[in-house]
Amino acid sequence: MSQASAAHPILLTFDECEEGTTQLGFEIGPQEIELEDAFFSFPRPLQVDLTVHRSTELFTLNGHIRTVVCGECCRCLAGAEEPLEVEFKLLLQRRHASEDELEAVAEDEEIEIVDPGKRGMDLGDRIRDAVILELPVRIYCTTDCKGLCPQCGQDLNQEACSCAEKEVDPRWEGLKKIQFS
Repeated sequence: MSQASAAHPILLTFDECEEGTTQLGFEIGPQEIELEDAFFSFPRPLQVDLTVHRSTELFTLNGHIRTVVCGECCRCLAGAEEPLEVEFKLLLQRRHASEDELEAVAEDEEIEIVDPGKRGMDLGDRIRDAVILELPVRIYCTTDCKGLCPQCGQDLNQEACSCAEKEVDPRWEGLKKIQFS
């Protein structure tokens, strides 16, 4: 496959991949693979670079995905974005397989046996799954974000609040008198 089709850029057509190595590069809109949800958005298309190594009916795919993920800062709730780079690998064998063989590889996410009559494979689900697995647990607007005051809710990145003095439970006042040497 020399160029990705504009109509369906995530379809890998087996017969278009020549023996040896083929390099592919294309963009996918996040809506094309149903990637956006309530917590994350993707303001730009995903940049996908794919290297396909073909040896007769064995295809080894190495993918690299670059994008930007947007969400709320986990400390101050302001909008934040973070670059995201994802690697994925897939081994495709194009051959007839017994039920036992298909069952054995069904659990492995990096190996798939494909019917030889099948002309291509949609990589959209693989790309979406790879991105979802690499999504950050937390996004920060800046690395030194001060967050929100837990008492009044003031954004401490913009200005300090009058709640800065910590109120101490009177039952713990005696601990202030302890001297450590």
